[in-house]
Amino acid sequence: MGAIFEQFGSNLTDPATKTGAVFVAFVVFFVAKLICMATTKLITRTEWVMGQLHRKVDKGASRYVVRVKNVAIYFLAALAYVSLVPSLRALMATLVAGAGIAALVIGFAAKSSLANLIAGLSLAIYRPFRIGDVISIESEYGTIEDMTLRHTILKTWENKRLIIPNERLDNMSIVNWSLVDTKVMVRVEFGISYDTDIDLAKQVLLDEAGKCPHRDLDNDPPWVRVIAHNDFSIVLRAYLWASTIDDYWQARFWLFENVKKRFDLENVEIPFPYRTLVYKKDLPHARLGAQEVP
Repeated sequence: MGAIFEQFGSNLTDPATKTGAVFVAFVVFFVAKLICMATTKLITRTEWVMGQLHRKVDKGASRYVVRVKNVAIYFLAALAYVSLVPSLRALMATLVAGAGIAALVIGFAAKSSLANLIAGLSLAIYRPFRIGDVISIESEYGTIEDMTLRHTILKTWENKRLIIPNERLDNMSIVNWSLVDTKVMVRVEFGISYDTDIDLAKQVLLDEAGKCPHRDLDNDPPWVRVIAHNDFSIVLRAYLWASTIDDYWQARFWLFENVKKRFDLENVEIPFPYRTLVYKKDLPHARLGAQEVP
Protein backbone atom coordinates (compact mmCIF):
# COMPACT_ATOMS: atom_id res chain seq x y z
CA MET A 1 0.00 0.00 0.00
CA GLY A 2 2.87 2.36 0.84
CA ALA A 3 4.40 1.73 -2.56
CA ILE A 4 1.09 2.63 -4.23
CA PHE A 5 0.89 5.95 -2.37
CA GLU A 6 4.53 6.64 -3.14
CA GLN A 7 3.94 5.92 -6.82
CA PHE A 8 0.84 8.14 -6.82
CA GLY A 9 2.78 10.94 -5.12
CA SER A 10 5.59 10.75 -7.66
CA ASN A 11 3.09 10.78 -10.52
CA LEU A 12 1.28 13.74 -8.94
CA THR A 13 4.39 15.89 -8.98
CA ASP A 14 5.70 14.70 -12.35
CA PRO A 15 4.41 16.91 -15.19
CA ALA A 16 5.31 14.17 -17.68
CA THR A 17 2.37 12.05 -16.48
CA LYS A 18 -1.31 12.80 -17.03
CA THR A 19 -1.98 13.04 -13.30
CA GLY A 20 1.01 15.29 -12.77
CA ALA A 21 0.05 17.53 -15.73
CA VAL A 22 -3.44 18.04 -14.29
CA PHE A 23 -2.06 18.73 -10.80
CA VAL A 24 0.56 21.18 -12.10
CA ALA A 25 -2.12 22.96 -14.14
CA PHE A 26 -4.25 23.33 -11.01
CA VAL A 27 -1.31 24.67 -8.97
CA VAL A 28 -0.08 27.09 -11.66
CA PHE A 29 -3.47 28.64 -12.33
CA PHE A 30 -4.36 28.70 -8.63
CA VAL A 31 -1.18 30.69 -7.99
CA ALA A 32 -2.05 32.96 -10.93
CA LYS A 33 -5.49 33.51 -9.41
CA LEU A 34 -3.94 34.47 -6.07
CA ILE A 35 -1.55 36.88 -7.79
CA CYS A 36 -4.44 38.48 -9.67
CA MET A 37 -6.44 38.92 -6.46
CA ALA A 38 -3.45 40.34 -4.56
CA THR A 39 -2.50 42.85 -7.28
CA THR A 40 -6.14 43.90 -7.77
CA LYS A 41 -6.44 44.50 -4.03
CA LEU A 42 -3.22 46.53 -4.16
CA ILE A 43 -4.59 48.72 -6.97
CA THR A 44 -7.88 49.15 -5.09
CA ARG A 45 -5.96 50.10 -1.95
CA THR A 46 -3.96 52.62 -3.96
CA GLU A 47 -7.22 54.17 -5.20
CA TRP A 48 -8.41 54.45 -1.58
CA VAL A 49 -5.15 56.12 -0.51
CA MET A 50 -5.36 58.59 -3.40
CA GLY A 51 -8.94 59.36 -2.40
CA GLN A 52 -7.84 60.07 1.17
CA LEU A 53 -5.28 62.49 -0.24
CA HIS A 54 -8.12 64.18 -2.16
CA ARG A 55 -6.66 63.09 -5.48
CA LYS A 56 -9.11 62.33 -8.26
CA VAL A 57 -8.91 58.69 -9.41
CA ASP A 58 -10.21 57.66 -12.82
CA LYS A 59 -12.14 54.43 -12.22
CA GLY A 60 -12.25 53.64 -15.94
CA ALA A 61 -8.47 53.69 -16.26
CA SER A 62 -8.12 51.63 -13.06
CA ARG A 63 -10.52 48.96 -14.31
CA TYR A 64 -8.73 48.85 -17.66
CA VAL A 65 -5.36 48.40 -15.91
CA VAL A 66 -6.81 45.61 -13.75
CA ARG A 67 -8.18 43.74 -16.76
CA VAL A 68 -4.97 44.09 -18.79
CA LYS A 69 -2.97 43.00 -15.75
CA ASN A 70 -5.14 39.89 -15.28
CA VAL A 71 -4.79 38.92 -18.93
CA ALA A 72 -1.00 39.32 -18.73
CA ILE A 73 -0.76 37.22 -15.53
CA TYR A 74 -2.83 34.35 -16.95
CA PHE A 75 -0.85 34.50 -20.20
CA LEU A 76 2.44 34.19 -18.29
CA ALA A 77 0.93 31.37 -16.22
CA ALA A 78 0.00 29.55 -19.43
CA LEU A 79 3.56 29.95 -20.75
CA ALA A 80 4.95 28.65 -17.45
CA TYR A 81 2.65 25.62 -17.57
CA VAL A 82 3.64 24.84 -21.17
CA SER A 83 7.32 25.00 -20.24
CA LEU A 84 6.76 22.52 -17.37
CA VAL A 85 4.89 19.85 -19.37
CA PRO A 86 7.23 18.03 -21.80
CA SER A 87 4.54 17.09 -24.34
CA LEU A 88 3.24 20.65 -24.49
CA ARG A 89 6.80 21.96 -24.69
CA ALA A 90 7.40 19.88 -27.83
CA LEU A 91 4.10 21.07 -29.30
CA MET A 92 5.08 24.67 -28.57
CA ALA A 93 8.40 24.17 -30.36
CA THR A 94 6.51 22.98 -33.43
CA LEU A 95 4.18 25.97 -33.25
CA VAL A 96 7.08 28.39 -32.89
CA ALA A 97 8.59 26.97 -36.07
CA GLY A 98 5.50 28.08 -37.97
CA ALA A 99 5.01 31.24 -35.89
CA GLY A 100 5.07 33.55 -38.91
CA ILE A 101 2.13 31.90 -40.64
CA ALA A 102 0.28 31.41 -37.34
CA ALA A 103 0.71 35.09 -36.42
CA LEU A 104 -0.62 36.12 -39.83
CA VAL A 105 -3.68 33.87 -39.51
CA ILE A 106 -4.35 34.96 -35.92
CA GLY A 107 -3.87 38.60 -36.88
CA PHE A 108 -6.54 38.41 -39.58
CA ALA A 109 -8.90 36.42 -37.38
CA ALA A 110 -8.54 38.71 -34.37
CA LYS A 111 -8.25 42.01 -36.25
CA SER A 112 -11.48 43.38 -34.77
CA SER A 113 -10.62 42.27 -31.23
CA LEU A 114 -7.12 43.74 -31.44
CA ALA A 115 -8.52 47.01 -32.80
CA ASN A 116 -10.97 47.21 -29.89
CA LEU A 117 -8.16 46.43 -27.42
CA ILE A 118 -5.91 49.17 -28.81
CA ALA A 119 -8.81 51.64 -28.98
CA GLY A 120 -9.66 50.81 -25.36
CA LEU A 121 -6.06 51.53 -24.37
CA SER A 122 -6.26 54.87 -26.22
CA LEU A 123 -9.49 55.77 -24.41
CA ALA A 124 -7.95 54.85 -21.06
CA ILE A 125 -4.88 57.03 -21.73
CA TYR A 126 -6.51 60.13 -23.26
CA ARG A 127 -9.74 59.86 -21.21
CA PRO A 128 -12.33 61.71 -23.34
CA PHE A 129 -14.79 60.39 -20.75
CA ARG A 130 -14.70 58.57 -17.42
CA ILE A 131 -16.97 56.14 -15.62
CA GLY A 132 -19.89 58.16 -14.28
CA ASP A 133 -19.68 60.89 -16.96
CA VAL A 134 -22.89 61.94 -18.71
CA ILE A 135 -22.39 61.96 -22.48
CA SER A 136 -24.31 62.22 -25.74
CA ILE A 137 -23.36 59.86 -28.57
CA GLU A 138 -25.17 60.51 -31.83
CA SER A 139 -28.85 60.16 -30.80
CA GLU A 140 -28.21 58.50 -27.42
CA TYR A 141 -27.82 60.19 -24.03
CA GLY A 142 -26.74 58.53 -20.80
CA THR A 143 -24.06 57.71 -18.22
CA ILE A 144 -20.86 55.72 -18.75
CA GLU A 145 -21.32 52.62 -16.59
CA ASP A 146 -18.27 50.49 -17.42
CA MET A 147 -15.25 50.24 -19.74
CA THR A 148 -13.86 46.82 -20.69
CA LEU A 149 -11.03 45.69 -22.96
CA ARG A 150 -13.47 45.25 -25.86
CA HIS A 151 -16.39 47.63 -25.33
CA THR A 152 -17.86 50.46 -23.28
CA ILE A 153 -21.28 50.25 -21.60
CA LEU A 154 -23.56 53.31 -21.71
CA LYS A 155 -26.61 53.39 -19.43
CA THR A 156 -29.15 55.51 -21.32
CA TRP A 157 -31.79 57.74 -19.75
CA GLU A 158 -34.33 55.01 -20.59
CA ASN A 159 -32.31 52.59 -18.41
CA LYS A 160 -31.11 50.66 -21.45
CA ARG A 161 -27.52 49.40 -21.73
CA LEU A 162 -25.87 50.43 -24.98
CA ILE A 163 -22.81 48.27 -25.74
CA ILE A 164 -20.39 50.19 -27.99
CA PRO A 165 -17.18 48.58 -29.34
CA ASN A 166 -14.13 50.64 -28.34
CA GLU A 167 -12.91 50.91 -31.94
CA ARG A 168 -16.17 52.56 -33.04
CA LEU A 169 -16.30 54.74 -29.94
CA ASP A 170 -12.75 55.97 -30.56
CA ASN A 171 -13.84 57.37 -33.96
CA MET A 172 -17.11 59.01 -32.85
CA SER A 173 -17.82 62.62 -31.93
CA ILE A 174 -18.91 62.71 -28.28
CA VAL A 175 -20.49 65.46 -26.21
CA ASN A 176 -19.28 65.08 -22.62
CA TRP A 177 -21.59 67.00 -20.26
CA SER A 178 -19.42 66.21 -17.20
CA LEU A 179 -15.94 67.11 -18.45
CA VAL A 180 -14.30 70.13 -16.74
CA ASP A 181 -17.59 71.98 -16.02
CA THR A 182 -21.09 70.54 -15.62
CA LYS A 183 -23.14 73.74 -16.00
CA VAL A 184 -25.20 74.10 -19.19
CA MET A 185 -26.91 77.06 -20.83
CA VAL A 186 -30.64 76.53 -21.35
CA ARG A 187 -32.23 78.18 -24.40
CA VAL A 188 -36.00 78.11 -24.79
CA GLU A 189 -37.82 79.81 -27.69
CA PHE A 190 -41.41 81.11 -27.86
CA GLY A 191 -43.27 82.70 -30.76
CA ILE A 192 -45.67 85.60 -30.16
CA SER A 193 -48.05 87.32 -32.58
CA TYR A 194 -47.14 90.61 -34.24
CA ASP A 195 -49.85 92.54 -32.39
CA THR A 196 -48.54 91.46 -28.97
CA ASP A 197 -46.69 93.88 -26.71
CA ILE A 198 -43.07 92.68 -26.95
CA ASP A 199 -42.06 94.27 -23.65
CA LEU A 200 -44.91 92.48 -21.86
CA ALA A 201 -43.96 89.14 -23.38
CA LYS A 202 -40.27 89.63 -22.48
CA GLN A 203 -41.18 90.51 -18.90
CA VAL A 204 -43.33 87.38 -18.59
CA LEU A 205 -40.43 85.25 -19.82
CA LEU A 206 -38.01 86.91 -17.40
CA ASP A 207 -40.38 86.45 -14.48
CA GLU A 208 -40.97 82.76 -15.17
CA ALA A 209 -37.31 82.03 -15.92
CA GLY A 210 -36.36 83.74 -12.66
CA LYS A 211 -38.79 81.51 -10.74
CA CYS A 212 -37.57 78.30 -12.40
CA PRO A 213 -36.55 75.91 -9.57
CA HIS A 214 -34.02 74.13 -11.80
CA ARG A 215 -31.83 77.09 -12.76
CA ASP A 216 -28.36 77.66 -11.32
CA LEU A 217 -28.62 80.48 -8.77
CA ASP A 218 -24.83 80.91 -8.67
CA ASN A 219 -24.64 82.13 -12.27
CA ASP A 220 -25.98 85.14 -14.19
CA PRO A 221 -29.75 85.82 -13.95
CA PRO A 222 -31.91 84.90 -16.97
CA TRP A 223 -32.16 87.21 -19.99
CA VAL A 224 -34.40 87.38 -23.07
CA ARG A 225 -33.67 88.41 -26.68
CA VAL A 226 -35.76 88.88 -29.83
CA ILE A 227 -34.07 86.54 -32.32
CA ALA A 228 -36.32 86.43 -35.42
CA HIS A 229 -39.26 87.91 -37.33
CA ASN A 230 -40.93 84.91 -38.90
CA ASP A 231 -43.79 84.87 -41.39
CA PHE A 232 -46.45 84.81 -38.69
CA SER A 233 -44.63 85.32 -35.37
CA ILE A 234 -41.92 87.18 -33.50
CA VAL A 235 -39.54 84.72 -31.80
CA LEU A 236 -38.27 85.38 -28.28
CA ARG A 237 -35.52 83.30 -26.73
CA ALA A 238 -34.98 82.97 -22.97
CA TYR A 239 -31.49 82.17 -21.65
CA LEU A 240 -30.63 80.77 -18.22
CA TRP A 241 -28.00 78.54 -16.64
CA ALA A 242 -28.50 75.04 -15.22
CA SER A 243 -26.07 73.22 -12.93
CA THR A 244 -26.17 69.87 -14.79
CA ILE A 245 -27.58 68.39 -17.95
CA ASP A 246 -30.38 66.79 -15.92
CA ASP A 247 -31.38 70.22 -14.60
CA TYR A 248 -31.19 71.50 -18.19
CA TRP A 249 -33.97 69.14 -19.29
CA GLN A 250 -36.03 69.79 -16.18
CA ALA A 251 -35.74 73.55 -16.72
CA ARG A 252 -36.94 73.27 -20.33
CA PHE A 253 -39.95 71.17 -19.37
CA TRP A 254 -40.81 73.55 -16.53
CA LEU A 255 -40.58 76.65 -18.70
CA PHE A 256 -42.67 75.24 -21.54
CA GLU A 257 -45.51 74.51 -19.13
CA ASN A 258 -45.39 77.59 -16.93
CA VAL A 259 -44.76 80.18 -19.65
CA LYS A 260 -47.81 78.89 -21.56
CA LYS A 261 -49.97 79.25 -18.43
CA ARG A 262 -48.65 82.79 -17.83
CA PHE A 263 -49.17 83.78 -21.47
CA ASP A 264 -52.81 82.71 -21.14
CA LEU A 265 -53.23 84.91 -18.05
CA GLU A 266 -51.61 87.92 -19.73
CA ASN A 267 -53.42 87.40 -23.07
CA VAL A 268 -50.15 86.93 -24.93
CA GLU A 269 -50.95 85.04 -28.12
CA ILE A 270 -48.79 82.15 -29.36
CA PRO A 271 -49.76 82.27 -33.06
CA PHE A 272 -50.12 79.51 -35.59
CA PRO A 273 -49.80 79.79 -39.40
CA TYR A 274 -52.69 81.54 -41.14
CA ARG A 275 -53.83 80.56 -44.65
CA THR A 276 -56.14 82.48 -46.99
CA LEU A 277 -58.00 80.15 -49.36
CA VAL A 278 -59.65 81.47 -52.58
CA TYR A 279 -61.85 79.01 -54.47
CA LYS A 280 -61.82 79.08 -58.24
CA LYS A 281 -65.63 79.43 -58.44
CA ASP A 282 -65.37 82.73 -56.53
CA LEU A 283 -63.00 84.30 -59.06
CA PRO A 284 -64.53 86.71 -61.65
CA HIS A 285 -65.10 85.18 -65.08
CA ALA A 286 -62.86 86.28 -67.95
CA ARG A 287 -64.56 88.51 -70.59
CA LEU A 288 -63.71 88.99 -74.25
CA GLY A 289 -62.08 92.31 -74.94
CA ALA A 290 -61.34 92.92 -71.30
CA GLN A 291 -58.24 94.95 -70.65
CA GLU A 292 -55.31 92.82 -69.66
CA VAL A 293 -54.14 93.37 -66.13
CA PRO A 294 -50.52 94.46 -66.18
